[in-house]
Amino acid sequence: FPWKTLPTFLGKNGSVLYNYPEDALMPGELRNTNHKSKGINDLTLRERGVLSDALKDGSLTLKRFHAKDYPRRLLASRDPVIYGEAPGPHSPHAFGRRLFVNGRIDRKGPRRL
Repeated sequence: FPWKTLPTFLGKNGSVLYNYPEDALMPGELRNTNHKSKGINDLTLRERGVLSDALKDGSLTLKRFHAKDYPRRLLASRDPVIYGEAPGPHSPHAFGRRLFVNGRIDRKGPRRL
């Protein structure tokens, strides 16, 4: 499936990703140099490695919610479909990122370590 539509795919399936790496571009997120998303090709080689490591070590987790109305909440962007990991202790950010189906990213995720 296309990388940039991952948030919609998660929302339709009532699923949420947890602990998305802080150091990797989120699906659909534009890099400052891009005017249009190129999908997973927007990730640098280092970011792909960080994401691959998170998948291999099990820190990036997927949870499916079975509540009947939950996909609607996700698709309406009331709840995030991706929660980033908590920023490290030396990060300038107090909270991790959250991504919503509509592409909005905020910094109201997990508190800094």
